[in-house]
Amino acid sequence: MDLNSIIGALTAGSAVNDMGKQFNMNGNQVNSVINAALPTLIGAMQKNAATESGASSLAGALASHLGDGINLSSAGLTDGGKILNHILGNDSGAVFSALAKKTGTNSNQVGGILSAIAPMLLGLLGQGQKSTNTGIGGLGGLLGGLLGGSGKSSGGGLGSLLGGAMGDNNNNGIPDIIEGFMK
Repeated sequence: MDLNSIIGALTAGSAVNDMGKQFNMNGNQVNSVINAALPTLIGAMQKNAATESGASSLAGALASHLGDGINLSSAGLTDGGKILNHILGNDSGAVFSALAKKTGTNSNQVGGILSAIAPMLLGLLGQGQKSTNTGIGGLGGLLGGLLGGSGKSSGGGLGSLLGGAMGDNNNNGIPDIIEGFMK
């Protein structure tokens, strides 16, 4: 499992066009939001998995969302919104705003796209956890591997993407907003 396969699964078939219609966006904008957001979401989950209770909670969420697809129904978007609240906490508004600025969209569109993909993202990560037989204690490493390292991002690869997507004032490869989660 790597970030490209996750992006491919989230944007497969008619998902991008369906989300574009739902949130009044074109396919390029939807793809841009997904590509910019995934490192941030995965980084926030990695931060959450750094504690025993956070890792346990994340493992339960991954298991409960195995097989989820993109759901544009109001119930699916509500569930996705709850997932985002768990992942991002009080920083969701700042993340949506930063992603909107980066992608030329608005915060409501970003929130809608992320709410739509959140259950499927958890399902895909759950499949990765299952296929690699990763226990609760290894979730941080599994997520870190997607980001190009096991802890803080190493240079290049997704670490560079992370910095470019959200602003990296100290040039360490980790977006400033994710660093706020890590403190």
